[in-house]
Amino acid sequence: MKYLLPAFLSALSACVTQQTASITPAETPVPSSVVVLRGTIRHAQPGDSVWLWRKLPQYDHRTKHAVAVAPDGSFRLRLPNVPAGFDAQLMHGFIVYLSPGDSLELAADRQNFNETLQFRGRGAHANNYLVQAQRHFDFNFAGLPENQHATASPAEFLGFVDAYRQRQLDTLAAWHSRQPLPADLIQLRRQVLELQRGLSVLRYTDNLKATTKHEPELPAGYFDFLRKLPWPTEGVDACRPAFLQTVASLNGAYRYFFLVNPAGLLSAAPDAASQLYARTTADVGDNVLRDQIIGALLANQLFDFSATSRPAVQAFLPVFRAHNHDSATARNLRYAWRTTAGLQAGSSAPDFTLHDLTGKSVSLHNFRGKVVYLDFWYSSCAPCLAEAPAGARLKKQFQGRDVVFLYVSVDRKAEDWQRAVTKFNLGGASSVHLLDSAAMQAASAYGVSVYPNYWVIGRDGRIWRSAAPRPSAGAEIVALLEQALGAKPK
Repeated sequence: MKYLLPAFLSALSACVTQQTASITPAETPVPSSVVVLRGTIRHAQPGDSVWLWRKLPQYDHRTKHAVAVAPDGSFRLRLPNVPAGFDAQLMHGFIVYLSPGDSLELAADRQNFNETLQFRGRGAHANNYLVQAQRHFDFNFAGLPENQHATASPAEFLGFVDAYRQRQLDTLAAWHSRQPLPADLIQLRRQVLELQRGLSVLRYTDNLKATTKHEPELPAGYFDFLRKLPWPTEGVDACRPAFLQTVASLNGAYRYFFLVNPAGLLSAAPDAASQLYARTTADVGDNVLRDQIIGALLANQLFDFSATSRPAVQAFLPVFRAHNHDSATARNLRYAWRTTAGLQAGSSAPDFTLHDLTGKSVSLHNFRGKVVYLDFWYSSCAPCLAEAPAGARLKKQFQGRDVVFLYVSVDRKAEDWQRAVTKFNLGGASSVHLLDSAAMQAASAYGVSVYPNYWVIGRDGRIWRSAAPRPSAGAEIVALLEQALGAKPK
């Protein structure tokens, strides 16, 4: 299941201003309006940097602050003129909370950042709490209620998800009793936990819908909580960093359960657009966030189902134009419409040339005459890596046959890509690994904005299926590859 907004990364990049941090050779007392973040990254490599995103109160975008890591692993990031406490996204996805006058010392190992990150100094208590909370709850995907209790009844699941949230609240209270946390951070964290609870409930019901292939029967009022959630009405691109990941995922889960059928397709019924707008407006409000949810729905339909959903999206467009007030969403949808015009089943698959693990140039057209199972991924994408065991079984099943498993990574650093290929055993005789890190030429050509993303390319070099099933789909992807193998070139 895909939970990220389409074109999210490009939208974020478009609304960001980068600022260069000032560096001074010696430490001085930190003024009350300044925040200093310094420390050491063990096993740092040339070109590494420390960065964080924050939202400035007077702007509807995030600003990136970055500073290079010295050869000895040290760094110093100084933020002047900080009027109040704020949340920010540190590298590797961690949320930190910084207050005027904070002087934080960070220590972490680059090779295992998530497990080694810790803070000392003024402001350390709040941030060590956030590290522990994110490490044990937010990033503990296997421990999430929807993964631990996927077979529970709907009523039982609400009990499990409430118990999980209570453990998170108890952790917050314990840290606050040990040493007071900023009031803004406490309120912010409580709001995040409400959003995370909503995400768990929606993911649970999404799984029911996907596995049973029909709309699940739920107790009356099961989703009443949606209208009480602290939705960031200003939209994903302008919300506080602490909300970012959860809201982006929540929007995707919401779209699948309420706005498409069990197969993930948009309804082509004449009144479908009006009904979906009415439903989303009631749950979220008449605001930018609603416009982004609907715009993402339409863009995903174009990227994921191409020819199948194009007529339904076209019929939806007049209602979209009448209601939408977010110019970025409109631009993203226009881009999706243009980009997918040539990505329909039967169209020539966009060619690309990239380097493999040995540095050799490899092109898609090199595999003409074989079926290509194209997999867009990256090394820190948990849903991508979760497919590795099923992928190994699928490759074994088609061993010795004319199927190439072509992995295209969008990792920025080759060493991260290479390490993941080895660690997760992604190689094999029928596997080809390519890196698409610089201009993302392949990912852009295929309109990829969410990961993992799979395509099947026929022997004749034409698109057989966009939004192809994942390896974990089992019989569904096996049948699709068999059909492509047996098809006669057009």
